Amino acid sequence: MIYFSTLNSQIIAPKIRSQVAVIYDCDNEIILFSKRGDQKIHPASTTKIATLLYALQCKRNPKELVLVLPELLKSMPKEQKINLNYAVPPYLLEPDASTIGLAHSSYYAVEDLYYALMLVSANDAANVLAYHLGEQSIEQFMIGLNQFINSIGCKETTYVNPSGLEYPAHRTTAVDLAKMLTYGIKEPDFLKIVSTIFYKIESGELLDRELNNSNRLLRTESGLQYKYCIGGKTGYTEHAGYCFVGAAKNSERTLVVAVMQSPTAQDRFIDATNLFNAAFSEKRILRVFYNAHDPCFSLLPKHANHPVFLSTIEDCKIESFASLVENLEPKVQFFEATLPIKKGQILGRVDIVSANGKVVDSKSLVAVADMSHTWLSFWVEERGRLGLLVLTAFTLKMLFRSPKLKEKRG
Repeated sequence: MIYFSTLNSQIIAPKIRSQVAVIYDCDNEIILFSKRGDQKIHPASTTKIATLLYALQCKRNPKELVLVLPELLKSMPKEQKINLNYAVPPYLLEPDASTIGLAHSSYYAVEDLYYALMLVSANDAANVLAYHLGEQSIEQFMIGLNQFINSIGCKETTYVNPSGLEYPAHRTTAVDLAKMLTYGIKEPDFLKIVSTIFYKIESGELLDRELNNSNRLLRTESGLQYKYCIGGKTGYTEHAGYCFVGAAKNSERTLVVAVMQSPTAQDRFIDATNLFNAAFSEKRILRVFYNAHDPCFSLLPKHANHPVFLSTIEDCKIESFASLVENLEPKVQFFEATLPIKKGQILGRVDIVSANGKVVDSKSLVAVADMSHTWLSFWVEERGRLGLLVLTAFTLKMLFRSPKLKEKRG
């Protein structure tokens, strides 16, 4: 069953051919549009977003050389893997899948492997990087990768190989993929790689050293260039269909779109463009939560006979896109108040909070009028000093009486 869901009616979803799709607001980390966005799916080579993210977390020298071992290049046809019920290593390559032709016993720079991974989706580069950065263990690399992507909020993802070749346990969601790319484009090294259109490999032995980015939204000659696109990753397998996770930025907002299970290579880019345009054209609205100096709140101070009224000293309002504004909620916090109270004294705070708990604005709450002591509050505040005065008076009285008492007894 195909279904659509949006967080607000202001975004008019375009007709798309992809079976799974998500629009994600990177600035506020909220879902703007979802079509099966939380369904577990195979990610194909969009997996490599996570592979690069985690590889960069390992903080290795980009010029560090990596030795290619023959076992990392072993392959097996997909049909044979299926016949064996996938009882083979999950990272085993496939002869008809994308590689860059790394030569065994040759050395390649880590940086060159990064670009091969993302621009032309080289599965052999994924294996070599994972083995090297996992301390001679792809399995160890995948353990660290899964822990990392879970830590950045991708709770529905389990990856068993670094390339995205099909394997039963290798699953994610479009929402998680959008979160991964959102995290990535905030990292300068990651963004530099995924936004690169052309790269030439200098290290190792290769037949073709020139890499052209498979993201057609970046390329002028593709006929599909999108002027706001800042990067992304393509993917394809039989069951995943044609996939694309891309980011776009204009003067007002940054968005990530994930389109999965698209019927053709071109459709994924057309769908992504249409989704970007729908979100970028979303209307802005003004929402006023509280007007300045309106006594919208009340607080009963300790030992008071009636409450003191509070207001903000300036309008509490947000102007932004409807998808954000309509899902904001005010949260009020009152501070401890004791008499007397002066007009304008800060006695609380109102936070405007987004759907994911982020505070987007905050205003102080102040008293709209003075409030004097009550007899009880005065006694509570002054009892220490009054007690001291009484004690002092009693002591002095006893001192002045003492000589007379002695004289009388004598």
